Amino acid sequence: MRTNSSPASPVPSGSSHLLRTINERAALHHLLENDTLTRVELRKLTGLAKPTASQVMLRLFESGLAVTLGRTTAKQVGPKAEVYSVNADYAFAAAVTLREPDGVTVAIRDLKGNERASFTRRTDFTAVPIDRAALGMLRHTAEDAGIDRDRIAVVHMAVPGAYDAETDTIGYADIPGAQDVRMRAAIEAVMDCSVTIHNDVNAATVAERRNPAVDGGLVLLWLGREGIGSGIDLRQGLVVGAKGAAGELGYVPVFPDRTGPDAPTYQDWIGAPAVMEIGRGHGIEGADAAAVLAEAVKRGAAGFMDAYAERVAGALHLLTCLFDPPSLVLGGEIARAGGETLVNHVRGKAGPLADRILPSAVYGDAVAIGVLDLAYEDLKNRVLEAALGDGG
Repeated sequence: MRTNSSPASPVPSGSSHLLRTINERAALHHLLENDTLTRVELRKLTGLAKPTASQVMLRLFESGLAVTLGRTTAKQVGPKAEVYSVNADYAFAAAVTLREPDGVTVAIRDLKGNERASFTRRTDFTAVPIDRAALGMLRHTAEDAGIDRDRIAVVHMAVPGAYDAETDTIGYADIPGAQDVRMRAAIEAVMDCSVTIHNDVNAATVAERRNPAVDGGLVLLWLGREGIGSGIDLRQGLVVGAKGAAGELGYVPVFPDRTGPDAPTYQDWIGAPAVMEIGRGHGIEGADAAAVLAEAVKRGAAGFMDAYAERVAGALHLLTCLFDPPSLVLGGEIARAGGETLVNHVRGKAGPLADRILPSAVYGDAVAIGVLDLAYEDLKNRVLEAALGDGG
């Protein structure tokens, strides 16, 4: 199923074709938003007359977009109603997550929103270029799940760096050869479908939209095992920047009057190196920064928590001065290890910002969840735009 073709020719306003297409897309929208519907339920949602609803469903069946799942089982007088659903296998969305220094994750979701396959593998990017690694994982994951690769209509990728869509290049990524690969072009050439590439923290920011406490937008401060960054979503969409580098907080100097090579950046100040350094100063050690935070929580090490929280609060003040979001979310492996304990210490150091600060509400891999959400929303929109548009 391909949805990146040229749009259909404009249809004259008021024509029967236009009205039929509007009705069919309305019905398809409700099928996408609901697991199952009967014809009566569909008529209530769309306001269509009974004969029109019948014609609409016939067209959706003929196009392959809808299927019947039998009849209702509830006790009732008269014939039982047919149950309709969108055809889950009509098209698929794939999400690829690249990780520093050597990780690739692929997940595939069907048109009903079900995750059909997921696979993670460590890869030596000095031996296998990142585009070949991503393509190999896409093929493997689809084949293993019995999914026809031609039915993958969209691919979204999350990369640990700034993606410049104009030049199709990845910057600020600690992955061998990343800057030399034209990732979108390479994937599109083989998969023959639309490819969209995102910064990984932006993808995690999308996953945080699931949090009911986040209302009106958020800024995510990502305290990751490999690096830090910020994602900006003020409900007008993600703020990406002209070259994809918006939110690369880790490269910003902490002290503006110091510009030498030894001047600390925010990666040095609140990232993994800082956690390890502060931990040593308080007699707390671990295999990595997340382990140090977890140990500090276990010990109730208030001195360590306060020292680190004061730095994190300073970064949140900077982000608030720039974006003034209603919510500030702490995410990433380091923040997750600190949990509510870290959040409460940061609130204690943040003054008037305290009420805005929230822990991450995402359980699991926020980057992979967010990029799959983006891919699925893109798939639904493309199916709705393309569905039945060329019918006579």
